[in-house]
Amino acid sequence: MPDTFSDHFCTLSAAGWRIPAALTLPASRDAASPLASAILLIPGSLFSDVNGDFPAWSAFPHVYAHLAHQLAERGHAVYRFAKLGPGTGSEMDDPDVAAHHRTWDGRLVIAVAALETMRRELLARGIETTRVIAAGHSEGSVVVGRLGASEAGASLDGVVLLAGPSVGILEIMREQAPLMTPPDQLGDAMRQLDIAIGHVRRGEAIPAGLATGPYGAGALGSMPPEAQRYMRDVDATDPTALAATLPQRVLVVQGSDDTSVPPHHAERLCGALRAREHGDERTTFALVPGVSHMFKVVPPEVTGAAAFGYPGPTDARVTDAIDHWIRELV
Repeated sequence: MPDTFSDHFCTLSAAGWRIPAALTLPASRDAASPLASAILLIPGSLFSDVNGDFPAWSAFPHVYAHLAHQLAERGHAVYRFAKLGPGTGSEMDDPDVAAHHRTWDGRLVIAVAALETMRRELLARGIETTRVIAAGHSEGSVVVGRLGASEAGASLDGVVLLAGPSVGILEIMREQAPLMTPPDQLGDAMRQLDIAIGHVRRGEAIPAGLATGPYGAGALGSMPPEAQRYMRDVDATDPTALAATLPQRVLVVQGSDDTSVPPHHAERLCGALRAREHGDERTTFALVPGVSHMFKVVPPEVTGAAAFGYPGPTDARVTDAIDHWIRELV
């Protein structure tokens, strides 16, 4: 079978960091005709490498590489990059600047730089595209919302929110707690988590007695102060209020079997988007039956960490929905 895409690995220099990146292109194209779009793909939470793997957790879903490859097969250019963190290949270029930008606001700085770098990479190769799109997955969808609402994102032709939350990250943790806690322990676990969340939101240290276990209050308590500040700042950004300010056409893509960010979040985001002026015609919702947070069909017997890192390509219905929406943009 002939190759249908080509990966061009490169480096995103931004905010004092050298960040692994890749530009994925269709393997064959008519040089005289523009590609359907250039898509900036922004990663979600946790420490993901350029391919959407999580080496620090020994999880390798390859989600962003799969999305990029499938979209390139459909005639799009896709630029993706790693998130800062251990195992992702990101390296400090300027320690003073890097330390200043390893923050929630720093994620927007890096996204703006990535958008500019994607344009330069395409220009250097003489590649034209009909449209420019920004897409973000999970927490990355909130970054995309901030980008779309910013001056730097004003020229975007569209925004794609992939499995995006409608509430802050600490509320997402509260929603996920029952999935990770035995029923007979849930009451105590929720009380401890709520206490820990209160400390984080007030900028206070979490008492040592709460910092037990790998999830919930224990997870927050194990974080260094800078990570807790990051969580507080992310949590303070209301994704639904942000969505209401977006001037672009927006596609919301959601898996029906997503347990990390369930479908009711997509419905809330769509409500805010449709409340915009001409919001009905500028908002599209693609609910994909049977797919997970990583946009894969995971067998029911595969659960927990194994489901999170489940291998295999993303479901073609996801990339088909994105491709169709982009080509229908006017």
